Amino acid sequence: LSAVGAMGPGSKVLDLCASPGSKTMQALEIVAPWAADDDAAATTTLTKQKVDSKDDITNTSINKSNSSSKPWKGKVIANDVHPGRLASLQDAVARSGLPTSLTSHVTYTNFDASNFPFPKSKKLFHSIICDVPCSGDGTIRKDEHILPNWMPRTGNALHGLQLRILKRALELVRVGGVVCYSTCSLNPVEDEAVVSAALRSKNWINAAGDGGNSGSWSGDSVGQKVERTNYEIIEWPEGLLPGFIRRPGVFDWKVAFYDENHMEDGNDDFGSLSFCETQNEARENGFEDGQATFWSDHEWNKGLNLDKCVRLFPQDHDSGGFFLALIRRLTGALRTEREGREKAF
Repeated sequence: LSAVGAMGPGSKVLDLCASPGSKTMQALEIVAPWAADDDAAATTTLTKQKVDSKDDITNTSINKSNSSSKPWKGKVIANDVHPGRLASLQDAVARSGLPTSLTSHVTYTNFDASNFPFPKSKKLFHSIICDVPCSGDGTIRKDEHILPNWMPRTGNALHGLQLRILKRALELVRVGGVVCYSTCSLNPVEDEAVVSAALRSKNWINAAGDGGNSGSWSGDSVGQKVERTNYEIIEWPEGLLPGFIRRPGVFDWKVAFYDENHMEDGNDDFGSLSFCETQNEARENGFEDGQATFWSDHEWNKGLNLDKCVRLFPQDHDSGGFFLALIRRLTGALRTEREGREKAF
């Protein structure tokens, strides 16, 4: 986010799913770098005074420099829906060793990320970190419990929540700002499918101006819907981490489920693992709870430039699997009536 110009000294940043806290602390050091510098300089001043208390001119000069007002007011809002995780986050920040002059720039909140309130100041965020809850299938190398317990329904069940959180983030970021959507999963249902569905909902508007909340996605009702590019996926920052291997996002994928009508053997409790290319195919095979947004739309995804999303494969860096997408807001999208009635933060 810093490399694409969406986060810097003085920025207002929202970390929607902040626990355990590493993202929050890194963001703090970017948005309020002078705070840590001032703390270090103040310590140097005190040491100088002890060593040479006669040097009043030098000490006075340093103190004046340290007390000078800064033109920036960087802020990080660290949010988590679970009170216990939020308490752990606060404890992690307290134990981090960061000076209070820096940690004073973080505000902790306990909201449902998918319904995070709009700021009372009406000043939206420069950047939003949207590291959503996920199945964690990209962490199987470090967490021995993930693979034995893996089921396709885990990622499928989280898709709706992930989509709601990303859509909310897109509403809360200011024009020119960037949302970073990420998961530690390589399942397209949790990754590209979420990005595609969120941008589809935000890049279509009705002639009536309802922000794309009614009507069909296809836009084939002439005069009823028009396309407007309110948001776009942007490239990984050029020159950032040379040699870092990144795989492009995908345009097409199949959706997995357990087909209870086909058992591989007598000890099979869930049925055979099956993949469906369309929602209709899934329904024909008894997979009734598959949402339309699970599946890909090749032409739409290609026009959306989903290949600009980033996939990190474990074998490339001897690490875990990860997915991220950087999404920039281009215009001020129309607020819905529901948003206008919402309680502000």
